[in-house]
Parts: sequence; C-alpha cells; structure tokens
Amino acid sequence: MSSRFAKRSKQRKVNRILNTLITIVFALILFFGWKWLFANDRPTKETNASPQPVEVETNEPPNDEQPSETETETNEQQSNDNVEETVVDDPNSNVIREIVNPTWQPIGTTQSEPHVTQYDKNSVDWKEMLDAISYATGISSSDLIVWFIGNGGSPNHAVATVSKKDKTEHYKVFIEWVTNEGWKPTKVQQLKEIERRP
Repeated sequence: MSSRFAKRSKQRKVNRILNTLITIVFALILFFGWKWLFANDRPTKETNASPQPVEVETNEPPNDEQPSETETETNEQQSNDNVEETVVDDPNSNVIREIVNPTWQPIGTTQSEPHVTQYDKNSVDWKEMLDAISYATGISSSDLIVWFIGNGGSPNHAVATVSKKDKTEHYKVFIEWVTNEGWKPTKVQQLKEIERRP
C-alpha cells in the first residue's frame, strides 16, 4: 500500500510540475505573441501616419515657391519691360515722379462715334474720364478729389489734376481718346502739391 501511495504521490508531483510548465509555456506564448503582434502593429501605424506629414511638407513648399517665382517674374517683366518711371530731382519742379505704362488699355465706352469730348460733370464722358484716371492712379473714383479736367492739347486728349480725398497724394493724369474703345491713360505725374490747373 505504501508503494502505491508513493507512486500516486509521485505522479501528482509530476502532474503538478507538468501543469506548471504548460502554464508557463502558454503564458510565454501569449506574452511573445502579444509583443510580436504589437511590434508589427506599430510600424503599420507609423507608416500610415508618417506619409501624412511628409505629404504636407512636400506639397506646401511647391505651392509657396511657384507663386513667388511667378510673381517675381511678373514683377520683373512689369518693372523692366512695361513701366517707365522717372524720378524728378529738380527742387524747383512740382513733379515727384513720372510714370508711363505701355500696357495701359482703353477703359471701354458706351459712347458712339464720332466722339466729342464733354467736360460737363453730369456727362457720360466725364464719368469715363474719371474711370480712366482711377485706372491709371490706382485710386477709386469715389476716393478722388477732381481739381481740374480739361483739354490736353487736342480734342482727343485731356489732362486732369486730382488728389486722394485725404490729400496725401496728388496727381496729374494725361489721357487720350481711342476710337470706339474709350479713354486710355498715357502718362501719370505724382505731384508735391495740388495744381488747380495744368
């Protein structure tokens, strides 16, 4: 009886050890399996996430660079090829600078030919002359004080003296009538002081 009891006791110990080892192995399998899955999952998340900042970084600079290059080229072309600006250094002259821009176009007209220049403030011609002056100076016609608009040396030429409403800028603007196309600026002079007449 004692030998049977000893055998059973020994068998139970062996079973306990085996069960413990199986539990440990199972726990290790779970642990390493989890680590392996987690390690594989992390690069996936990183690879999914990393292209987004890269895309943002690679997309933004070209968008910033292209307009600046285009703007630079356009500005260089305008300053070198189109706008002729002369600064007047003569202290006795009322003119600060003179601007001529060959790209200025006629502003269009609702008038029919033959055109007769009208210096009446209520006329369509007056309004269109103001539009041409505004176009040349870059000042809205509603922000202009008109000191004078009159004959510029021929029936199809006019000259105007204007200021910004706050009187910080003063201009003499030369315009000409283009058949069926309206008034077109030909020259702008920025003045030191207001000239009531040319």
